[in-house]
Amino acid sequence: MSEISLYEAQVKKMQGLCDEHDLVYRFVKDGYPITFTITPTKGLDAQMSMLEEVEEVGYRSPDASMTWIFEDGVLTTKVQGGIFTISKTLRTKIESILIKMINYWQQFFFREIIEKHILTKENMPAIMDTSDGPPEGAEPLESYEEDGDGPNSDGELPGEDEDEADGGGGAPVSLEDPDIQEAARIVRAENAATASLLQRKMGIGYAKAARILDSLEDLGVVGPLNGSHPREVLPYDEPDDSLSGDEA
Repeated sequence: MSEISLYEAQVKKMQGLCDEHDLVYRFVKDGYPITFTITPTKGLDAQMSMLEEVEEVGYRSPDASMTWIFEDGVLTTKVQGGIFTISKTLRTKIESILIKMINYWQQFFFREIIEKHILTKENMPAIMDTSDGPPEGAEPLESYEEDGDGPNSDGELPGEDEDEADGGGGAPVSLEDPDIQEAARIVRAENAATASLLQRKMGIGYAKAARILDSLEDLGVVGPLNGSHPREVLPYDEPDDSLSGDEA
């Protein structure tokens, strides 16, 4: 089944669940964050039914609502307009279906964006990694880029325009190289050595930043890859002569 078919199947489940419990829902998926709101059915019969079953389903003010907010990968809830309580079982069912609705909708939305070329490669958002490294157990991104398996943060494949810039092709590296010199100054000043740090500070792509880190390792400025942790910045007695003006 396609993503949209899977999404529509979950919509039918949610509609049936809400009808069963005298609820009306509104799913707002055309903005961020995604929201899902339920309100009591306004009809008098529904209100009387709710009052009769208040011990089982909880009390709901006629103008109250409960909203689920999906933001930063986390689902939170808030109640507005009065008292709105539902049973734990009903809440669990709603959230289970809602998560599937969100997931299938996002998959469908992403496929539409990519396949219809609504966003060009040049306009794709570049996510700058501000963490110290990839998630626990993940393969270091340095290996991914060096193997040439994917694009860097500029949307370009490794080796397209950066090999000459950092002395590719096996050329010897030196602290006299301006890029190496600047990178050494940055990691020593920050006491941290990650590709994302060099990307932000130097305005370069990921592949080049990763290769500069390898060069710094060869020169004894930083230590080797350390899984998901930043490379160690190695101690030094005196800065290189070419760095003295920056380090002073």
